[in-house]
Amino acid sequence: MQHSTRKLNMIEGQLRPNNIIDENLIAAFQKVHQEEFLPDSLKNLSYIDDHIKFSKYSFILRPLIFAKFLNIIKLELSDIVLEIGSGGGYTTSILANLVNLVYSIEQDKNIYDLTIKNIKNNNYTNVNVLFSNYRQLILSNLKFNKIIINGSVNADPINLIDKLNINGKLVCILKEQSYSSIYLFNKKINGYEKLKIMNASAPILINYIDKEEFNF
Repeated sequence: MQHSTRKLNMIEGQLRPNNIIDENLIAAFQKVHQEEFLPDSLKNLSYIDDHIKFSKYSFILRPLIFAKFLNIIKLELSDIVLEIGSGGGYTTSILANLVNLVYSIEQDKNIYDLTIKNIKNNNYTNVNVLFSNYRQLILSNLKFNKIIINGSVNADPINLIDKLNINGKLVCILKEQSYSSIYLFNKKINGYEKLKIMNASAPILINYIDKEEFNF
């Protein structure tokens, strides 16, 4: 099956039937060619209705989950967005078509290099890709309007909520015991609000509870 047909099937078969109908979102998914962001060994998986794994802690989110994130967080063109987990630059590029400025953090060196290459090849000038441990961010005093964690966490992402402006929003999947759900976090002057949106699952991206092996 040709990639263009796969993309059409993803949009019409996965996104629209699940209430992803915002035309700006649809246009961003249409514009970005997922196969261009995958290693040759994974290109045959482009647009599948599942997560595409590069390694244990690096993957591209299932398209519907990422689209749900974008639907929930309601991006505006003026937003400065922080993305955790670059997906080889695929999700980064979708964001780059929706907002003025994107910062993408990647802690897997191989995927970081792939992301840099893919962003450059696709001529995105409003993207900054940074190599950093997700739990110990090297972001100086930067603050963001929106943060998207492209995977699951197993505790409230306090270190990332701290990087939001007041009234900024963060979306992710939170795994609690045997349940996983999409949560929207809203930063307030004193702390934050936490809203459960819907059940969903994804691989763990940030393990706040156990020690991790990092690819530095």
